[in-house]
Amino acid sequence: MMAARMYGMVCGLLFVWAGTVWGADTARITQLAGTVHTDLHRLVKERKMKIADAVTQQKAFLLRQAEVKEVKQLRGNNLMVHFKDGNELLMLLGEDRLGSADTITIAQAQQDVLKPVPQVIIPEREVNRDVLQRLLPCAPKSNKALIFDCLEDDANVVSPKIWTQVKSDLESLGYTVTTKLNNNANLANAALIDDGEYGVVLMRGHGGDMGGDFGFLVRPWYTSYPPANSGYTGTVRASAYNHAAGATQFGYIITGSFSSSYWNNKAFPSTIFFLESCHGADPGALPGMPTWTTNHGASVWLGWNESVSFNCGDNGTDLFFQKMKEQASVGDAVAAVYATGCRPPELVAFPNSRGRCQLAVWKSDPNETSVIDARDFKLIRLVSDGSRLYSTITFYGAPSFDEFFFYADTGGTAAAEVLVKCRPGSFDVYKQTSPGLFTNKVHSGTPSISGNSYSISVPWNTSYGTASQVKVWLYDMTGRDRLPDSGSVTLKK
Repeated sequence: MMAARMYGMVCGLLFVWAGTVWGADTARITQLAGTVHTDLHRLVKERKMKIADAVTQQKAFLLRQAEVKEVKQLRGNNLMVHFKDGNELLMLLGEDRLGSADTITIAQAQQDVLKPVPQVIIPEREVNRDVLQRLLPCAPKSNKALIFDCLEDDANVVSPKIWTQVKSDLESLGYTVTTKLNNNANLANAALIDDGEYGVVLMRGHGGDMGGDFGFLVRPWYTSYPPANSGYTGTVRASAYNHAAGATQFGYIITGSFSSSYWNNKAFPSTIFFLESCHGADPGALPGMPTWTTNHGASVWLGWNESVSFNCGDNGTDLFFQKMKEQASVGDAVAAVYATGCRPPELVAFPNSRGRCQLAVWKSDPNETSVIDARDFKLIRLVSDGSRLYSTITFYGAPSFDEFFFYADTGGTAAAEVLVKCRPGSFDVYKQTSPGLFTNKVHSGTPSISGNSYSISVPWNTSYGTASQVKVWLYDMTGRDRLPDSGSVTLKK
């Protein structure tokens, strides 16, 4: 009996010793992460050591720790640390960057950068309504937008803050913008991004190339190493520098497994995703979240292909959305960022064939009690591919009308020079022959009607001549409804 007790005590002591040597509890991992981030800062900022050498030194330090099983150095000089007890931590080693530290060395060939894309003028032709939707230009099919900024209270370079500038740019094109900032940019709200049916999604925060996948750090911050179970599939625990707190803190990274698990309820409506983060469009990260998202309906995924500073990130994002506000294509907006010289890294679009994607122009109109829903204009969507004007008019009810008018000012006179008479089964384009008189019919077509929406496609040159832009408004003489109530909506060719 005494021998058995002694054996049990020895085994117990061995287990305690093993736990002390091999186990990596919360306090110990928190301590190790703080040490690595602090030492890296000292080596790079004070001793001017190259980032790659400093990270290699930290990797060697971690491998000397009894609790550590393996350390992988990822693209961008981030470290994935695997502990012997099964815990893991992605160390995003950066302070002035959106995912990794200071000056970087490009280790692989950069992905080709989109250059300005010349508009290809397609010969004008009658468009069969059965293929109208297939021929529509690459542009969001929803006027809702989301700004998901995990670092609104962290480092900001531009003033006003970047999220407010992007919000203003999108609203000028008729988008309704939802913001999720700081702790509202969390796992629960990230899981609902597809449910929002957003046409534009801007995600700003720390990111990393996971080696075949993209990881994005969401809020909230934790002061110590968080629990293994985040409550969501496809998350990884990570550490990064929080400027607001002035300390290394922790959080959860979402990955491609997260997007495939939670962004599968609704297909994205030709959404433009823009990632202001490190490695958002890194070649090594594209097979994961970016590919899944574009396969699930997003038209294009934009991001930087390596580590990006807050300076280049904020200013590049600002310029990109300024150009989109001016109705430039994705390719032209990317080229404008490229021309600033704030590189490497490069802002790129994935797939790279989507350079002609653009933002549609929208204008909404309130539901008016004096107008029946079947004739009450709710929303107009306008987009041009340089050859044709495409428009979808949405009503508050299933459209039921004899005729309404689609006016266009081509000369900047505030008066219409072109009139489209829209009927349930056809539409005709007329040019003005004298003030207020439209008798010169230049085109006829067949609309597409689906649900509450009525869509037309109008040949630009035939209808609007050499005009570089048109100012559009709608009017229903019977219902006396106008969209907008005053003024017009501008669409560039």
